[in-house]
Amino acid sequence: MKLCDETITVFNKQWDSNTGYDVYYPTVIKGVSWFSEITSNVEETGLLAANKFTIRIPTDADFSGKSYVTPKAYESSDHTKAFTLGNGDIIVKGAVVPQAGQSLKPSDLQEAYGEIVTILGVTDDRRGRSPHWKVVGK
Repeated sequence: MKLCDETITVFNKQWDSNTGYDVYYPTVIKGVSWFSEITSNVEETGLLAANKFTIRIPTDADFSGKSYVTPKAYESSDHTKAFTLGNGDIIVKGAVVPQAGQSLKPSDLQEAYGEIVTILGVTDDRRGRSPHWKVVGK
């Protein structure tokens, strides 16, 4: 794919039954396309605007040695070997590598990086001429 020169970090959540909280695990992905635009809706209260992000991740991108699995399979996967693209997961533009033992929450990411993307939907386009995943977020 053309213009796939960006680096992102996907933070996948996994339920930790010991703490009773979601834990977010990062995967740095190099070689993606990042596009943002402002969308708007007219509602009774007026015009609402929001940022919409479209991120295309080619299947031949650098996944930091990890393999893609479905969101359902990720629930029981080893986060050091797998990643997923699930609704509610978070993407930050750039490489984010937490310190050893550091667990980042969405609020930590928002504070540190300002603009974070929450995944709203994923389209699996791996059967086309340019196999990739299309991620839409806000």
